[in-house]
Formats: sequence, structure tokens, C-alpha cells
Amino acid sequence: MSKSIFILFALSILLNINSYAQEKSRYMGGEVELITAPNGAIVNSEVLKIASQIVYNEPTIDKVAEGVWCIGGYSLANCTVIETEEGLIIYDTGDTKEEAEHIREAIKTISDKPIKAIIYSHSHYAMGGGALVDNPEDVIIIGHPKLNETVENSFRGGGAPSVIPEVGPILTARIISQFGNFLPEEGPDAAVAPKLEIGKPIAFLPANRTVEDGETVEVLGLKMQFFTEFISDDYNLTVYVPEKDMVMNNFFWPGTPNLYTLRGAEYRSPLIWRDGIKLIRNLQPEILCSTHARAVKGKELITAKLTAYMDMISITYDQTLRGIMMGMGPDELRHFVQFPEYLNETPENFQGYGESVHFPEAIYQYVIGWFDWDATKLFKIAPIDAAERTVALMGGKKKVIKATRDAFKKQEFAWAAELVQNVYLLDPMNEEVRQLKADILRQLGYRTTGSISRGFLLTEALALEGKLVSPLTVMPSQKIIESSPQTFVDFYRIKIDVEKSKDADKVIQFIFTDKDKKPVALHVEKVLLNTFLFLQNILENLII
Repeated sequence: MSKSIFILFALSILLNINSYAQEKSRYMGGEVELITAPNGAIVNSEVLKIASQIVYNEPTIDKVAEGVWCIGGYSLANCTVIETEEGLIIYDTGDTKEEAEHIREAIKTISDKPIKAIIYSHSHYAMGGGALVDNPEDVIIIGHPKLNETVENSFRGGGAPSVIPEVGPILTARIISQFGNFLPEEGPDAAVAPKLEIGKPIAFLPANRTVEDGETVEVLGLKMQFFTEFISDDYNLTVYVPEKDMVMNNFFWPGTPNLYTLRGAEYRSPLIWRDGIKLIRNLQPEILCSTHARAVKGKELITAKLTAYMDMISITYDQTLRGIMMGMGPDELRHFVQFPEYLNETPENFQGYGESVHFPEAIYQYVIGWFDWDATKLFKIAPIDAAERTVALMGGKKKVIKATRDAFKKQEFAWAAELVQNVYLLDPMNEEVRQLKADILRQLGYRTTGSISRGFLLTEALALEGKLVSPLTVMPSQKIIESSPQTFVDFYRIKIDVEKSKDADKVIQFIFTDKDKKPVALHVEKVLLNTFLFLQNILENLII
């Protein structure tokens, strides 16, 4: 047998094994225990069994050492409190003013000392500082060197943080679905994870003291070492407190590290995330306080958990690259990457937020791009055309619907979803098809362990039934637009229809009366080959 034939034979065996695993998955007829959560949500039983082990489900004050508490359950993030003779040190402040007010009330039950120092793990939970203190001028506020810039940019963009700010509005809509914000509070389709607080007042206090990687600073008489080099989902500030033998961080999450998020985001390097965990493990702390996960105590237990967490990241990355080197594309990789059973012994590796099945494709796209070496995909016909031909080949809509219902009865919901999409594309307003698709997505949503997948699946199911409106985009608020009118006039470039404007030579001018009547204009000329943004108030043209 030649070497090339042997490789192909071995690959076919691997793919057959993984195909069998896929057939027996929870989405393809595999056994799943569905239970009802306290709010009536129908959910995979694993979610409720494991969640309480890794997160603070209810408002909790967890004393992890003398003078150290982890406060959780008031926000998507925990707040770590350290008491010193000079006052309190706080690590993370919640995501809104209201959350911080609840955290402050909890802090009052453990100490009557004032908060004199605030440390931000990253930009996401830095919005409550102003509600925690009476006089910000008396408080040292420590952050990553990029903290203030990151927060400021998040206020000025077109929506949720995006590599390209023009598409921010669509990412905002996606993030709302991701966190299940459209889902009801009670009933079978209810969310089972905390929702994202959007539009509520914030109380952000900018960092007045930034730190460098490895720098040691005495904070209220307590020595702390700061680490800034590594990134998880944001620029992170990891803090080592030698006197308490404790590390505070945003790398160890209550669930599989979210190496890719379905809403869309900048590429997250598995190696950098892994090395951020490795740094913590090498410090050998006795106490580990994390932004999202329950506090962990005990050097050996912490080391074991961090090692297993690193292994999950390394295997995801290395096996994806291995599959790529074997000639696999994204479609094969999602079924190829498998994990050893021992990783399940660490509950923090539970796939309760993001799910590993979605990560290999994101890595592939970053490493290689969209083309998976399958030359038949170079000139694919439009999805609707493909659906029309596929449905005809299968004998028409009625036969496809029957096949879909047969798959549904066998609980092969993943296959049923692929089938129904063909007829849905051809007739998206057909009530029977919409309901069938909604039923399929709902069953997938009940069976998933990932709150992100549940958010997307059940939001679309409810939208198909007309029970909610899931917007394609969520535009920035008036306040954000007012902060930089020229930015958002510029963004109108991507709304212009090239066909309708191919012969255009027009200027659209906006005069902002509440901005000293400053005019901003967009010049559309020759199919955007020569588009200018005119800032007439400064008598200067800026070429876009």
C-alpha cells in the first residue's frame, strides 16, 4: 500500500469514527436528559447540575481567606474585596451603576471601611466604580495601560465592539441574541443564564494609575504584582498578592474558554489565552479569584484545574492544526477535534457558555481563510438557487417536508435543520415551514449545554413564530452619534446602493444644529470611486 493511499485510508477511518460520534450526539438522537429549571425553562440537565459548582448562581458572599471575600451573583462578573488597615481594595465593579449599588450594599455587611482602591480586570466590568465610592478623587483606580482607551472606543463605535466599527450595529443585534435578552423570563423557552444589561446607567471611573507587566505596587499597604501581557477576551490585568498567596484574574472561566464567540469578534489566540493561564499556574497560588468563576482554594486543586483548562485550550488548537495538515476543511474539523475523558473531571471545562465544536472553524478561518481546498466551492451558486435545485432533486417541497418530519421523529434534529432550511429559503413566509423550523431549533436549544447556542436557537424559534421581533441591526443611540457626527455620516458609505448610484455625483449634507451648526457632508461620485467626507467647519476635505 502506497504512503498516500495509507494516509487516505487512515483519514477515512477517522472520519467514519467521528461521523458515528456525530450520529450519536445529543443533536442526532443521542440520549439527553431534559429537566425543568426553577423558571420553567426546559434545559439539558447537565447545565443545572454543573452550573452551581462553577458559578455563583445567587447573590453570595464567599469568604476565601481572612480579610478576603468574593462577592458573586449580583452581576455577570464577581467582585473580589480585600480589607486592609487603610481601607478596602475592590477587583471589578459590575457592568452598570445599579449592579454596583447592590455590590456596595453587600460590602457593607462585611466591612464598614471605605473603598480606597479599585482594580479593573478588563474593560467589560469597569462600569460601576462611581457607585461604589463617595469621592473618586480619594480613590486609586488601577487598570491595564489600554483600559481607558478601550472603554472610550466602546462608547464611540457603531455598536458592539468590532474589528470594523461600521458593522457594529449587526454585532449589537447578535450579542443581544447571544445573551438571550429576547427570551422570556419564565416558561420552556426562558433563558437559563444571566442576561446582558443594555442601556442602563453606568458609573465608569477612568483608571488614574496604569501598570506595566511585572510591575509591583504597594496598594493600601499591600504589595501587589501586576501582569498585563496576555489577553483572553480583552486586555487583562492579572494580580498576584503574595501576602494573601492569591491571584485575581480573567483567564479562568466557569466553562470552556470561549475561543470564538458566535456573535462575531476579533480572533482570540488560544496560545495567548493558554499562556495567561500558565502564568497563574506558575505563581502557585493558594487562592484563585476569577472574574466569572467561583473562587478556588488549595494549591494542588488550583494547579490541577488550571492544567486541565490549559489542556482543553491546547488540544483544541493543536488538533485543529493537525486536521488542517491532514487536508481537512472547516466542515470536517468541527467533527474531528475530540477531547480525552479526563478533561470532564474539571467542571470548569464544561461547555456551558461557548462550545468547542464552534472553535476549530474560527481557527481555520484565521489561519487560512474561507477556501478549504475544495475546488467545487470556488463558484457555488446562490443559496436560493441551490435550494431550488436540491428540493426538485428530492422530489419537491412535500417530500422534503416529510423527510424533515421523519428526521424530527427520530430526534435527528441537526439533520432535520439542514433539510428544512432548503424549503425555508424557497418559501420563508410559509407558516407550516416556519413552524417546523421553529420546532427543530427549539429542540436543539433545549439540548445544548451552551447558553450562547441556546440564545441564538430559541430567539430564532420565537421569531419564526411571530412571538418576538429579532432585529438584524441595533443602531447606536443618539448620545453616541452626537459624540462624533462625522464618524456616523462617514458610516453611511456602506448603505449606498452601487447600482442606483453608479451615475451619481451628489453631496448629502447634514447640519447639526446642536453642534454649533457644524455641517458634515458625504460626496458620492462615480460609484464611490471618489468619495469625500467634507468637514466644512474647518474648511478641509478628508479623503475616505
